[in-house]
Amino acid sequence: MNVVLDSCPECSRLLRTQRGAPQSDYPVDPGGGPRPDLVLARHLANRHPHLIPAWDAGCDRCAELAATLRRAQEQGLLGAGAYQVGAEHRALHLLSRAEDGLRSF
Repeated sequence: MNVVLDSCPECSRLLRTQRGAPQSDYPVDPGGGPRPDLVLARHLANRHPHLIPAWDAGCDRCAELAATLRRAQEQGLLGAGAYQVGAEHRALHLLSRAEDGLRSF
């Protein structure tokens, strides 16, 4: 992951923005824009889908999203937006793992 973050100018810019932002559980930051970590997750899902991890078996939100996507696919209702939400959520797992790795140094 660090190789991509270092080699992709947009990843590098978004990661610097994310690191400087206060942590929040809300989808918008105090200034009214989207949270920087969500912007980075969307970028990763759109531009670097090969980096997105599989569903995390220990994450309730992963289980919920995977089940919802499975049902939608079975019903022929799976759209790009639904897939995007799942990919962005899994990208957040990737970001939290990267941050944990960076903090361990």
